[in-house]
Amino acid sequence: MLILFIIGVSAVNVTLFQADSALYSPQFCLMRNSNLEGKDWLETIFALSEKGRIYKSVDNGYKWSDETLILEKMGINDWFYEIQTSPANKEVVYIFGKNGTGIRSEDCGSHYTWFTFPSSFSDFKLNSMDDEWMLAFSNCERCHPPFNKEVHKSNDGGKTWQWILSSAMMASWDKLIDSELIPDERIVACHLEYNQSRVTYSDDYYNSYKIIHNNGTGFFQTQFHMFVISKFQSAYRLHVAPAFYDYAQMINISIPFDQQYSYTLLDTESESIFLSISHNQTNKKLTNIYTSDFQGFKFTISLLNNVRSLNTGQCDFEKIESLKGVYIANIYDHEKLKVVKESDLEKYKKTVITFDKGAIWHPLKAPETDVNGQQIHCSGDCSLHLQGRSVSKIYRESKAVGLIMASGNIGLYLEEKTINTYFSRDGGMTWYEVRKGHHIYSFGDRGGIIVMAKAKSLTEELLYSWDEGLSWESIKIPKMIVTSITSRSLYINFIITGIDEKRKGIILNVDFTTLHQRICSGIWDPLDPDSDYEFWIPKNYENGKCLFGQKFRHTRRKRDAKCFNQQSYDKLQYIDSCECTIEDWECDYGFYHKIDGGPCVPIASLFEEDQYIDILKPPENCTGTYMKSQGYRKIVGDFCTGGVDLDPIETPCEDGLQQSLSNQTQTLAQNSIKKEQIFNETVQVEMNVNVGIQLNNSIYIGILIILIAFFGFVFLKKMKAKENLDMKKDYYSNFERGERISLREDDDGI
Repeated sequence: MLILFIIGVSAVNVTLFQADSALYSPQFCLMRNSNLEGKDWLETIFALSEKGRIYKSVDNGYKWSDETLILEKMGINDWFYEIQTSPANKEVVYIFGKNGTGIRSEDCGSHYTWFTFPSSFSDFKLNSMDDEWMLAFSNCERCHPPFNKEVHKSNDGGKTWQWILSSAMMASWDKLIDSELIPDERIVACHLEYNQSRVTYSDDYYNSYKIIHNNGTGFFQTQFHMFVISKFQSAYRLHVAPAFYDYAQMINISIPFDQQYSYTLLDTESESIFLSISHNQTNKKLTNIYTSDFQGFKFTISLLNNVRSLNTGQCDFEKIESLKGVYIANIYDHEKLKVVKESDLEKYKKTVITFDKGAIWHPLKAPETDVNGQQIHCSGDCSLHLQGRSVSKIYRESKAVGLIMASGNIGLYLEEKTINTYFSRDGGMTWYEVRKGHHIYSFGDRGGIIVMAKAKSLTEELLYSWDEGLSWESIKIPKMIVTSITSRSLYINFIITGIDEKRKGIILNVDFTTLHQRICSGIWDPLDPDSDYEFWIPKNYENGKCLFGQKFRHTRRKRDAKCFNQQSYDKLQYIDSCECTIEDWECDYGFYHKIDGGPCVPIASLFEEDQYIDILKPPENCTGTYMKSQGYRKIVGDFCTGGVDLDPIETPCEDGLQQSLSNQTQTLAQNSIKKEQIFNETVQVEMNVNVGIQLNNSIYIGILIILIAFFGFVFLKKMKAKENLDMKKDYYSNFERGERISLREDDDGI
């Protein structure tokens, strides 16, 4: 039975619609507005239920219709499981059923046509340039996993299908950007050919193809890059090429460690790439995060021991889209890795933040008081810790500048049993506890309205705030478990889905327009006391106002201004450029530093000498001089000038080689202090005895000293190798080569 009614509240209207079962997150389709006045596009919302029924709203969720009834009148009966909007046309939507029925609409559901496909087809991929082109996959019974898929294509909206490839592991349309260099028909695939895995591309539906990389075991495309994983013997490697170029020019990505077992692309839309790599085959939930140079070829360590979910492959790593260079991540305590069991690691997770694209990571500053005004005692290693996407998500919105909401706790580590809700309005610099307990939440009106509900438990209450969590007002709703809260950035109504006690699906539309609040004013003069807006200048961890060599200020709504924002764009103003400081530099390839900053040191301090590339060593066949790293490189996208200069310095080849050897010897000595002291005492005794006997024979003395020094150096290297091997086993235990490598999806990444 379908129910539609209004829950009466004086200020906010809540419309309820009951579905047959629990609902998946709403999908949006945009249809061009024929009325020249008003919005250019009108939104249609689709919601799919667990039992395969389709619901649609054309008025922002006020009223809903069961589209399955319309399809049944057309003679179409199926269990629908997937809705996709065409990336080539905002008005075209496809719906796929388990029994081989496909639905296509060219006007966001106003009219439907249908087609059939073999029920074995799945994983449909729509082309980004033509709304009638799609790929589908089926199982290949004679093939062996993971190359056990057959690829099919349709060029007429699913009416007819053609087989194009067998023994495939994955395939995708290549046209992610509108470039004349890439044909619309190009397909990239990883498949088996003559018992050899390879990544290839074809411009004629695999009547012919070109090899991108032999021994390829996976690939992933972004708007600007093509990534390929290859396997040779027991080693895995990651390669990259520009997304709009000939893929024959794949370049090996430079990573300072050989052991690589899984990759997760975290962010590829900035000037540099964030990449997570698991170096431990037996514990792939432990990863390191790397950041690339501007070309995307050479990577340096940004963060050690990042948390990764084994169930989803997602990493606890969040980009704060409203601000440049701000990321939040969870890590395992490095010290605990050496002493606790793998099963106990979940007790030792910490949250860190960076304001400079991963150059330096810091703990989150805990609030000074709780939501009730009581003082919070947090000092020393105590800090704020937030749940990451391995459990839930840190909420942020690209058009809500500086606003972040998350669930977590204050203490030494993240504790799942004592979760409260926290809010930041300055990009993660300072935090406020805004509610006790674990909640689910969303922003509307560019952060002007926040709506939340209790998470993962039955509730009869919605909460909303006009002042970014300073105060909350309550809305009574039917008893339900809220599963999602959705709002478009500029909208002041929210779509809320959930289930009741009988697991029936519920859709609520919460409309704030009935509050009849005024539209905010004064955006062009935030200094006017009557303006509803303010200037805000982002700062770094040390409260410096220079970020990436520049000063900017945002214009945003004041926290206590109870008005609708309704600004369709962010007002950002350039103020000034800045001199370079140490904060404008990150560790160079082959170097790293700890969470709390400090100098960049060679990565050799973590691993054996033969497990890293000596960045200080002159290149082979060096003649004259070469450019030697000082351990730093300027952060990609940083525009500072003058000031601190940590660029590579020109160094004579001979001087560089001598210093490299000296640094290696010094590193060995620093890691073997006790053994070196004992050995030096022994050497000194031997030298004294021999000098006493051969006091008058300077030649023999010289030879003896040289021999002792030589064997001493050899002895030190052996002791260092043994000690570092033990240290390496503590850090990465039981290294073994895996037979497969996973390319996992992390939001918009892998």
